Amino acid sequence: MTVVPGPVLLAGTGVTGLVVLLLLSVGGAHLARRRRERRDASRRAELTPLIYSLLDGEQTTRSLADAPAVLDDVVLHLLPQLRGSDRQVLRDLLVSRGVVDRAAEQVSARAPWRRGRAAMLLGATGSTRYTPDLVTLLGDRSPDVRSAATRALGKAGDVAAVPHLLAALTAVRPVPSGIVGMALLDVGTAALPALRAALDSGAAPARALSAGLLGLHGDLPATAALTAALDDPGAPTDVRRAAAGALGRIGAPQAGDALSRATVLATDPALRSAAAEALGRIGDPECVPALAAGMSASDLRVRTACADALASITPEGRDRLRVLGALDGPAAPAARAALDAVSSGIRRPLAGAH
Repeated sequence: MTVVPGPVLLAGTGVTGLVVLLLLSVGGAHLARRRRERRDASRRAELTPLIYSLLDGEQTTRSLADAPAVLDDVVLHLLPQLRGSDRQVLRDLLVSRGVVDRAAEQVSARAPWRRGRAAMLLGATGSTRYTPDLVTLLGDRSPDVRSAATRALGKAGDVAAVPHLLAALTAVRPVPSGIVGMALLDVGTAALPALRAALDSGAAPARALSAGLLGLHGDLPATAALTAALDDPGAPTDVRRAAAGALGRIGAPQAGDALSRATVLATDPALRSAAAEALGRIGDPECVPALAAGMSASDLRVRTACADALASITPEGRDRLRVLGALDGPAAPAARAALDAVSSGIRRPLAGAH
């Protein structure tokens, strides 16, 4: 018979006790959190009708001054779903309840999560009063805070922040292009003049992003600047490619010559493909010879883009595809594939799409 030594037994009992205590502690914390969440959910359900009464004019911001703090969460949840005067009413409510001022005090807080939450709150309220504070946060040491400040500036819609947002692309502590782009889209068409200016004189990432956004907005006044950027052999390839895509989205036939030159003469296959795609979007029969010349490119992406563009130009482009498809050479397979896609009703993804 083996006898377990007393100290070992005591140690095992102690460990078991600690495990039990830990489990009870974790369980208690979960239970407390669930109770707190249920309580907050119940309060939100009670307070939501008050918000709608405010929007209907049955309440005033002063009458809600002493409502519990969870009311602010209800307002912040509803804000993105509203537009126009209703959104402004809720923003005014947050200002009157001191939410904006308290958030501004946290912009320089030690904890990153506090700075990030402050930026989020300032952006949600749409106040341009604190644009300088948010611009300062664009250089914050925390990537999350920089991203929160970027989104906040976009939601606030202050045009004065546009150059700062573009500069954040190439700062010592940069903000990702996708986040800056979404913020600039939130600013809306008011940002277009600043984007045109950045296309002419900004750093390469800012020029490329500006070109893409101008295209998404279909900004016809930017056609000349976009054409100049595309036609500039000294411009970075990313900028020229973005300019080509933008011209296609705008649908500017006056850019046909520049796009044709890029399709035939550019050395970068991605740029040639983007230019060919743009010609297909514009659909000008005058560009068929350039697209047909691009069908002889050594790069399959270029041949495919040119073939798809020709297929979208009727009847001239498709007639040229039939001729190319009947010949020998590298252009024939791409031409036949584009015609087969048309005849079968298959919509192939645009060659320059990402």
